[in-house]
Amino acid sequence: MLDPKLDCVAVLDFGGQYAHLIANRVRALGVYCVVMAPEDFRAGADAPAGLILSGGPQSVTDEHVRLMRARLAGYGNPILGICFGHQLLAKLHGGRLVHGSERQYGPTPIRCDPAAELFLGLPTEQTVWMSHGDHVAELPPRFRATATAPNCAVAAFEADLRPIFGVQFHPEVVHTPHGNAILKNFLATCRIRTPWAPDGMRRRVVEQTRAAAGDATLFLLVSGGVDSLVALQVCIEAVGPGRVRSLHVDTGLMRLGESDDILKFLAAEGFRNIEIERAETRFLRELAGVADPEQKRAIIGRLFVEVLRDKLRALNLGDNWKLVQGTIYPDTIESGGTKNAAKIKTHHNRVPEIQAMIDRGLVVEPLRDLYKDEVRLLGRELGLPQPLLDRHPFPGPGLGIRLLCHDGSRPPSPCGMGESGWELPPTVFTSFQPDSPTAQGRGGLQSLRGRILPVKSVGVQGDERSYRHPAVVWSPDGRWPVWPELNALANRLVNELADINRVVVSLENLTDVEFALRETFVERAGLDRLRQVDARLQRRLAGIPEIWQAPVIALPLFDAAGDQAFVLRPVCSRDAMTADVYPIDFGLLAELARETRAVPGAGALFYDVTTKPPGTIEWE
Repeated sequence: MLDPKLDCVAVLDFGGQYAHLIANRVRALGVYCVVMAPEDFRAGADAPAGLILSGGPQSVTDEHVRLMRARLAGYGNPILGICFGHQLLAKLHGGRLVHGSERQYGPTPIRCDPAAELFLGLPTEQTVWMSHGDHVAELPPRFRATATAPNCAVAAFEADLRPIFGVQFHPEVVHTPHGNAILKNFLATCRIRTPWAPDGMRRRVVEQTRAAAGDATLFLLVSGGVDSLVALQVCIEAVGPGRVRSLHVDTGLMRLGESDDILKFLAAEGFRNIEIERAETRFLRELAGVADPEQKRAIIGRLFVEVLRDKLRALNLGDNWKLVQGTIYPDTIESGGTKNAAKIKTHHNRVPEIQAMIDRGLVVEPLRDLYKDEVRLLGRELGLPQPLLDRHPFPGPGLGIRLLCHDGSRPPSPCGMGESGWELPPTVFTSFQPDSPTAQGRGGLQSLRGRILPVKSVGVQGDERSYRHPAVVWSPDGRWPVWPELNALANRLVNELADINRVVVSLENLTDVEFALRETFVERAGLDRLRQVDARLQRRLAGIPEIWQAPVIALPLFDAAGDQAFVLRPVCSRDAMTADVYPIDFGLLAELARETRAVPGAGALFYDVTTKPPGTIEWE
């Protein structure tokens, strides 16, 4: 609902991963902002002072054009289109789009016109975050390009006679360094007369939780991660500790010693009434023989509900209770939780059993509109200790989604790579000309070699789910390019090779190494090996504050000696919506590879150098 007392900007949500984030950033800039479905927007006297059209997982269709032509008739205030919205505005006014011919994901350099409204006071050359396949090939009459990028002649535009702007990239994500300034420049064109100051996050979230709880007892499954612990503290403040019960479920999918460490940690920090349920046998029995990642997530989510119900019966709490979840907004949007959003992966707190409880009003989610950085800010407002808030995120399904499985079937060969060819042609390296002058004549990039691996992982490309192969890259002569050049190469490979959504590197020379797919499921032996590797690598990375999260993934790939391959995925992020690669020192990476091989049955260690997008932070 629009507040008639405030100048407002509205975000029309076309299902993009970042629609809610746009509104979050606008409010942080002091302007009241709401998110609404496109079909709910109406121009008129009470129309918002500005309009932002979000990204989306689809290509622009004539139906979208007809919808927005009717909705925007008579609307003369400033409009900003982002990604899909940028393309929609162009087509709506007579421009031409090209569908899927040039793909761009992750960091991309642009050159912009510093005299253009959106780029006033900003550098002519800057880096932005892209995630698109389609792009504007021809602008409408009386529109002009205000920024260009490699393979994208119209990275931004503005109209000559009306306040209409478009950007192909995402200014709302933290990995577009000047993104807030771009949004602020747009808001300046909206002539906002009534600045908005938000209430304290703590008061707002606690009041919403109290209202949602009613007189029910609140029951929370505590994983030990930041989200569930902040949600627990919110509930205690909202309804008092006497009406809050919590349970930690040891699923057998936890990291080494994790469940016992969580209980000790919580007791030391003053949390009470937290019980533990040992359910490893139950979870491993249900996951036996399951390889599909979505099926694994569904089983784990269902079992959490079953364990919860069994515990409630044992406690004899009756019917007046509600489940509390530490769901944050990225969980909701990746699960396809808004009308036009694509499902990237089903989070354990969005399986059908949970959704049925949500529909019946039995679930309270204090953090559902927040991002990870906001959850940590709220935790500070609530007085939680900093060591708790600084804990690396850990997924609810645990190592169940970090142990990639294989059912024994033969994987199809990648399209365009030949009947049985998985090798990357040397030309993808020899033809690469990095922008950095430091690379000229070094030969590091041109001497690299690579192949596509016969496993798949989840990604997010153009606001859609992808399930594709990773490519592994190595240096036969041991010469490696510097990190900016390696990042640029990884970005190019994902953009140009349709069958991959990740790139990993190996310090080992894999020229004569063959990996075989083995039938692999979620079983105790494989989990124990993964726990050992994870514990060793996490200890070595613990002193690097820039690393936001460092998943370790076990692959169903084994070398001739029978040793299993692993992936290390350290990322830098703030809100989990985008993520960059941590540029590790190659000497440290060599030490981590040796640590991995010190675990019996563990072999090669690959380092994931993929941004988000196109790769999600977790592999499944």
